[in-house]
Amino acid sequence: MKIKTVCELTGLTDRTVRYYIEEGLISPLYTENYLGRKQFAFSEREVAILRDIAVLRKFGFSIAEIKQIHEDPEKSTEIIETMKQTKEKNIKEETALLSALLRLESARAYTISELATALSAPVVEVAVPRERIRPRALAMTIRGFRMLMIGISLVLPILFLLQSAIAHFRWYAYPTFRVPNFIYLLLTLVPTFCVLGMAIPRKKRLPTLWKKTILFIFCVMYIPLSFLFSFGLMGYSETTDFRDYRKLDPGCLANRSGLYQELFPVWPHYFENVMNEDGQMETVYLDAQYYYRYYEGFDYTYDIYAEWPLEQDAFDKEVARVKALFETRDCQTIQKEQYTCLIIDAGWNGDPLFSSVTESYTYYIFAYDEERLRVRYLLCDSLENGADQPYYLELDW
Repeated sequence: MKIKTVCELTGLTDRTVRYYIEEGLISPLYTENYLGRKQFAFSEREVAILRDIAVLRKFGFSIAEIKQIHEDPEKSTEIIETMKQTKEKNIKEETALLSALLRLESARAYTISELATALSAPVVEVAVPRERIRPRALAMTIRGFRMLMIGISLVLPILFLLQSAIAHFRWYAYPTFRVPNFIYLLLTLVPTFCVLGMAIPRKKRLPTLWKKTILFIFCVMYIPLSFLFSFGLMGYSETTDFRDYRKLDPGCLANRSGLYQELFPVWPHYFENVMNEDGQMETVYLDAQYYYRYYEGFDYTYDIYAEWPLEQDAFDKEVARVKALFETRDCQTIQKEQYTCLIIDAGWNGDPLFSSVTESYTYYIFAYDEERLRVRYLLCDSLENGADQPYYLELDW
């Protein structure tokens, strides 16, 4: 990934990242243009290292100390112990300065000489008067209790929503916000603010007992419903970028499917390097397509699809390879318009192929067009009981 994306993921500046590279903390691959400007390509591991460095810098570790730990983790013990002593010394110094300042009379005006004399006197630690702490602590305790009660009945649904949104955009590789998610958003937030408006009593008009009872029942019923609403926000990941080929979400079961690993080629055939008239190599992108969707709610659905053209020899070899792979399994062969389809139905339904399904399904499909020399690879799997139809039903065959 590029340095701009790395800065967004780590919170570091472009200059800081380049400085860490100069110091040898990371060594990403790079290309250099004619102006001498380096274009770096960072890996996931290097991004993780930058995040770790940012955390260490936040706690006061110097670049030299980080380099020492990177080269020899055994030195971390000595470095950490030194930092502890330094921090403890700083705390003692700051505490002594605070004690000296608390000793001054707040209502009195001091000259420079008087202020210097007063602060230069031997420092004796002065405890903060209890009368200053007790009222504030009591008020904060009461306020915290109120906030806790409001949070249980009102803010908790919003926390469910935020947790779902954070999980959605951090856990999944290609998070996509769909229109139904806005419905979940409204169902979660609108009643929350309605309850909040009912819970705040107006001046000289306190709610009666029956209103409080209705409000309490509504809150108790609403909390589990809000959890269900926010749960629908999670787990939708979708991409059509061929650069994401075979890069699936961690929870996608295709990661553990041996047949998927064998069916979909490791290297996609979506570009070729050809020599132009000037004798320079040029990358030509072919008429290829890719689609990946992963949805995880109470159940899961995922569709993986790839298509590209091949030369005649490569086409013949690929068709022979997949036929040999499928012939050891319960494979059906169907002619669908110009495509010959080899289909493995690994699901549990009896719905006709190429029709709407009503139950769970798992389909592995290899399709090829002998006239246009095109091949298709599909894997459609769902436990959504027909709520989401297999992706291949949306294709033009």
